[in-house]
Amino acid sequence: MTMIKIKNDRIQVSISTLGAEIQEVTSVKDRFDYIWNDVTGEYWKRHAPILFPIIGRLNDNTYFYHGNQYELSQHGFLRDQEFSIVMKDVNFVKLQSSANDKTQIEYPFNYRFTVTYQLVDNQLKIQYEIENLDAKTMYYSLGLHPGFTVESDLENYHLVFEPHADEIKELRVDPAPFLNGVSKIYSLQNGTLPLSHAKLDNGLVIYSVDNFTNVQLVNTQSSHSVQLDISAFPYLAVWSPEHRNAPFVCVEPFKGLPDVYGKPGKLQDKLGENSVLVSETDMIKTSIRVY
Repeated sequence: MTMIKIKNDRIQVSISTLGAEIQEVTSVKDRFDYIWNDVTGEYWKRHAPILFPIIGRLNDNTYFYHGNQYELSQHGFLRDQEFSIVMKDVNFVKLQSSANDKTQIEYPFNYRFTVTYQLVDNQLKIQYEIENLDAKTMYYSLGLHPGFTVESDLENYHLVFEPHADEIKELRVDPAPFLNGVSKIYSLQNGTLPLSHAKLDNGLVIYSVDNFTNVQLVNTQSSHSVQLDISAFPYLAVWSPEHRNAPFVCVEPFKGLPDVYGKPGKLQDKLGENSVLVSETDMIKTSIRVY
């Protein structure tokens, strides 16, 4: 595992080659780190893992593909894969990981996963390339799981969706972390959704965000905020450790979903699943902008 630092005159970013995981996004001006860092080990040891080839939990940690049964643990394996450095500059790095004998026991596809991080002004631009090197269509989910530092009570925070809308659809989670197949519409005030620990004490909350391009995490008691580009992601999850009042919250763009609670199913029938044809590449872009 190697720690990589990229920097410009606005922000400094640290990235680990283990999982290509962002470790910090720090303002050069006031040294505030927007990314959660659990130095005490009390809450959550991760920072911003990449979720692939599944998101969340499978029923019995199991799925079927072409009549064969496979097992995958929560959020898949990419977050624990070592990436190689393809290219690096002062404000730019490209990292890559590929299928191997071990991954193909859990996920029977030959893939190459490339992630590029680039700093432009006050934003970290991110590009994911998912290449199908196999002789068959490949199925996958992709999720970002960034934890953001909470400076005060979570009730002082809210999410602001753009473009502003009057409502948002929540996909109900029950029992956590599974979906139950039911959805509910919630009203928004100028695109704003209040947050609180009580709202998250039953587990993650998942929203359908097809109609939104950006979401901003705003603290009414501080000038620090972060904005995520969610234009390529149809779902957004919000999570903080249940009943812990933890000083961080995860705002997670999802291109895929956890299983609906029940029995294991076929990978290609999984709700929200994506597919890549033979020799094709899915390119997904996002960014984290800090204020």
